[in-house]
Amino acid sequence: MIIQELRKSPYFGAEVETAQLPNGAIVNKELAFSGSKGPQIIPITDRITLLQGFSVENTVIIEGDEGVIIWDTGSYTAIGKRKYEALRQLTDKPIKAIIYSHNHYAMGTTAFVGDGAGIEIISHPDLHKNITNGMLELGPSLLRNGGQHFGFYLPRTGPDAGLAAVENVADVDKSSGYLKPTYGVKDGEELLIDGVRIQFFHTPSDTTDSLTIWLPDHDLVITNSIWHLYPNLYTLRGQPYRNPVEWINGIDIIRSKNPQYLIPSHGLAMMTREESYELATNYRDGIAFAYSQTIRGINKGLKPDDIADSIVLPEHLANFPQLKEAYGEFKHHIKGIYSGLIGWFSLDAADINPVPISFRSKRIIEGFGGPDHLIDASNKALENKEYAWAAELITHLLNVDPTNPNAKQIKANALRQMGYVTPAVSSRAFYLTQALVLEGKINLEYIPPGFPGTLDENDMKKHVDKSIKLLEFKINPNKSKNIDQILSISLNNLNQEFGLHIRKGVAEFINHRPLNADLRIELTSEILSDIIFGKISIEAAFESGKVKTNEDVKEIAAFFSVFE
Repeated sequence: MIIQELRKSPYFGAEVETAQLPNGAIVNKELAFSGSKGPQIIPITDRITLLQGFSVENTVIIEGDEGVIIWDTGSYTAIGKRKYEALRQLTDKPIKAIIYSHNHYAMGTTAFVGDGAGIEIISHPDLHKNITNGMLELGPSLLRNGGQHFGFYLPRTGPDAGLAAVENVADVDKSSGYLKPTYGVKDGEELLIDGVRIQFFHTPSDTTDSLTIWLPDHDLVITNSIWHLYPNLYTLRGQPYRNPVEWINGIDIIRSKNPQYLIPSHGLAMMTREESYELATNYRDGIAFAYSQTIRGINKGLKPDDIADSIVLPEHLANFPQLKEAYGEFKHHIKGIYSGLIGWFSLDAADINPVPISFRSKRIIEGFGGPDHLIDASNKALENKEYAWAAELITHLLNVDPTNPNAKQIKANALRQMGYVTPAVSSRAFYLTQALVLEGKINLEYIPPGFPGTLDENDMKKHVDKSIKLLEFKINPNKSKNIDQILSISLNNLNQEFGLHIRKGVAEFINHRPLNADLRIELTSEILSDIIFGKISIEAAFESGKVKTNEDVKEIAAFFSVFE
């Protein structure tokens, strides 16, 4: 029975029709949909215009009495420039305000308004905090994982190529054009902006700072709570828990307004009241079904994998166009909900203190009769199109012998085939990226250039306190276990002073001049950032005269040597 169920999986021998995209990419035919028709300027009402297909997100132009209001500017500067040019095809009216739907598409703003002087920039109150803190502690991980998730490591052409729908491969300027909001709206707050009545609602979805707006005079809602595909309630790249209850509540606000026009952040606008209500209702039901059935499984005492394998969307929802399983996989969302509600423990007592992975793998290899027999079994699984089993099985050998060339190639072959048959874009990107890593063709420690929309090192120099705090997460506990010292850091270009305390394996950032410093240095904020981000060593900075101190230079170098 178990084998029969597995045979329904594309990763375990189910028949899957594949297709080849123009760039040579091999994909599950379900992913070969035409997608965007390219940039389109779509009039919604006489004063509302949708910019669609310029990038993955929609931008909306709202015409006021004297100027225009812009909903979302794009995920990086080049996108903002394209959209600004489209705006100027429509009107030469000045921009009166920018509205950020959430923190993902606030990075094209300078292309619209330069330095933003005199422009009202409206957002959820937490948006700026989320943007400036979002890359702090987990910055390297988020860049690496995001690069895999969106296929930025993949080649441009060939069977393993990334999907053009995921990124604008021709764009060169992927710098951040973010500007800090000037006003954080309250939930339910009504504003009159250039003669346009707008009511704002806090509607958490894929971010906690998401907004929905209601324009009563236009009978229109614009929202980040509805997309063109099943929403990523969980994302493989790793994100904080996305609460389905809050997501559903946000969509129910839309349903209560029952607008004629509904413009989602992604996908087509709805132009009739019936279409708008149907989309909102089915979308919330698609989320509600996943949430309620996960809770049902938890209350039955089922493990997360068992719950995920048992839940299937009702046919009318599974066939609804905007609930297509093409971005993430439905079962991953179920496990994400489980983890968000319950945590890592499956409630099987054997999972409380499992044996180390290396021990488990060693015993499994022995059980198969040794490495050669495990390799034979993995190859047999590949021949039978049991790709998931082949990948899992050969991983045990790699856990014990990570450089084994046969094992690396077998796993790469299994992951590649899973990438070709998966129904989800993000799964495909992870499978193919890691196949190429195993073959030595990709280095995940190298962040692809032009990763869009993130705060880079130059941006972090504007937030020097956050840059210093990064060292709390770079400390090596073994190298610092005998150190208890406070360093005073004087930034002569800013006339500011901070401290950093190493306390036997722990680093603590001090957001003021430390009272009892053991060591002192004086330098500019730019040089400090270069040291923190590894652009220059502390020794080289001393030799060049860019760092000054009255202390023992070797002692200060030893202080910095404990940070990775």
